[in-house]
Amino acid sequence: MATAWRASGAELLEVEGIGLGLGTSLLEYRQTVSPVELLASYEQQHANFWTPADAEYPTLLYEIVDPPPILFYRGRLELASALQLMPSVGVVGTRNPSDYGQRWTRRLIQQLVTHNVIVVSGLAKGVDRYAHQQTLDGNGLTIAVLGTGVDQVYPSINHDLHDRIARHGLLLSEHPNGTPPERSHFPRRNRIIAGLSRAVVVTEAPARSGALITAQLANDYGRDVFALPGSLDNLNSYGCLELINQGAQMILSDTTLITALGDLPQLNPAALSPNDADDGRDRTTRSTPEPSLSPAMAQVLAAITAEPTTLDQLVQKVAQPTGEVLATLVQLELLGLVTQLPGMRYQRG
Repeated sequence: MATAWRASGAELLEVEGIGLGLGTSLLEYRQTVSPVELLASYEQQHANFWTPADAEYPTLLYEIVDPPPILFYRGRLELASALQLMPSVGVVGTRNPSDYGQRWTRRLIQQLVTHNVIVVSGLAKGVDRYAHQQTLDGNGLTIAVLGTGVDQVYPSINHDLHDRIARHGLLLSEHPNGTPPERSHFPRRNRIIAGLSRAVVVTEAPARSGALITAQLANDYGRDVFALPGSLDNLNSYGCLELINQGAQMILSDTTLITALGDLPQLNPAALSPNDADDGRDRTTRSTPEPSLSPAMAQVLAAITAEPTTLDQLVQKVAQPTGEVLATLVQLELLGLVTQLPGMRYQRG
């Protein structure tokens, strides 16, 4: 973040999407306002957002290579913290599910709600809608990731459901309030769904579907991917069958997901909590660095001392993308080698 603000004109032009005109405008704009003034002005216009520097920012997003730099929210904010303590599953699929797809989406959601799993989806028509609806009907917890501002309803059929989630669940978006739906927003939205989920299940999807983008991203992020098998006579099953052919786990009963979730690596809330520095526990007994650390992990660890170091300082020291540094820091925290302090600061052990 600080690196981007201080980037030279030549460095800005290396960024995809920034040409000579935009680069010149950015350089001129930086002369008229300080980062502190810019943030203060933005907070006045948009009070409902987190950045990776905020303790409330969902920790699971630190594990993906391109976490949203700004995340707008509306609803029950405690659900973001609950992601550290409870398993979460992304449920996605076609906007036009068959009776079979609807029925199995409901059956799987019932099992997830019964076992206190947070259901994540995209509040689109079809499978997304059934997933959120069934979760709320069962008094479960659900998070909807939008391709619009969190104050916008899209599609219009979801008006009542949008309001229910705002009251009983959590709405998230990387777009500010007032942002209308745009085609390019939805594929990007899918990476957040995958990032917030410990596993992703596709219940029904054609060969070309946004749900398959979510599944691919989940696989890239190291999440488990599940697919519901369907009939070869149903075009909406082709995407799921292809996922299974590529190695996705096949759902053979309504308990498949629950059984598999028990085999996933468990979260370590103590290691992930940004407030651990204030809990008074003795940290002198943490394990020493393992010799099997990857080069990237070893480089980041070497840049951290016993004195608190900010995320921006680390990014400058190791010369790696911010998303990759954040993902590495999470791994080091889980190993007990690094402690996260308030304000996105880190120190050894």
